[in-house]
Amino acid sequence: MPLLALVACGQAGIGKGQQGLQAMAAQRSLRWGSAVTAAMLRDPPRRQLLLDNVGSITPENALKWDATEPQPGRFQFADADALLAFSREHNLTLRGHTLVWHEQLPAWLPALPTPQLLQALERHIRTVVGHGRGRIQAWDVINEPLDPGGNGLRQSIWLQRLGPGYLAAALRWARQADPAAILTINDYGLEGDDPQTARKRRSLLTLIDELQRQGAPLDAIGLQAHLLAPAQGTPEFRSLPAFLAELRRRGLQLEITELDVSDRALPADPALRDSRVAATYDAFLKAVLTEPAVRRITSWGLSDRDTWLNKALPRADGLPQRPLPYDAALHAKPARSSIAARLQPAPVKR
Repeated sequence: MPLLALVACGQAGIGKGQQGLQAMAAQRSLRWGSAVTAAMLRDPPRRQLLLDNVGSITPENALKWDATEPQPGRFQFADADALLAFSREHNLTLRGHTLVWHEQLPAWLPALPTPQLLQALERHIRTVVGHGRGRIQAWDVINEPLDPGGNGLRQSIWLQRLGPGYLAAALRWARQADPAAILTINDYGLEGDDPQTARKRRSLLTLIDELQRQGAPLDAIGLQAHLLAPAQGTPEFRSLPAFLAELRRRGLQLEITELDVSDRALPADPALRDSRVAATYDAFLKAVLTEPAVRRITSWGLSDRDTWLNKALPRADGLPQRPLPYDAALHAKPARSSIAARLQPAPVKR
């Protein structure tokens, strides 16, 4: 049954005889992943949707600092261990997200004097990475270190209190805790064609060059790809392939780590929103899949039921956003059709 017919008849999940996203991605030697929570695994329909579609998972919150170390030196991993067990049971890779970020910090951390803050950062990285050693394939070691406007490094607690040396130190501690893990810097706002994006890209390249000069163990760059479906037209991502190639030439692996498409700039009509969101997925994947260094694409959830956008970036009219391949009832949407079309194997050149 064609995908659009599935949507029309309201059938949840993938249709009979259809391939899941991971099966299609594998034809391009890619992995398709999704952000997950332990609650999703306790809900059979959402759990099955994951198993039908992904080869990789990323804990949405279970490995962030406020979740893993709510009190200084007292670590807890119950939800993270549930996701680790799920990944092992179903032969899924697992990405660790995230070790060093300026948000979702426990309340006790900012009050530490600077020497203790540095000690806490080292202890946290070594403990959390060590807990997942051999089981977590890749880590977002540093999340969103760049100034949002493209003016160098973000003025975070880490930069203000510890200076820029925290970046190389964090990478080194992570490498020592798990020498086999892929160590990543992950950031947003790197995908578009506007001047602010160009500045932020230059800031990232400057940071990479400095870390490589220092011999810091950086393996990969993650582009979050929280995209916006524009009110008019479709984004083209004209400059993105050249930027990805620049990163590859620096010897880095590339991942799309948090892909979704916000519809907050669009009118209320759900059919129109779905069409524009699907077109944005299509344009983005067209640009990304030309780059051989991209080996994994992770959407920030599979179903609109689980999107973070309704809390973080709600629509002005109060309607739920529709940013993901499946709707809140787990029915396939046009976005899934766009993704599936782009995941078809590239034609063989003769």
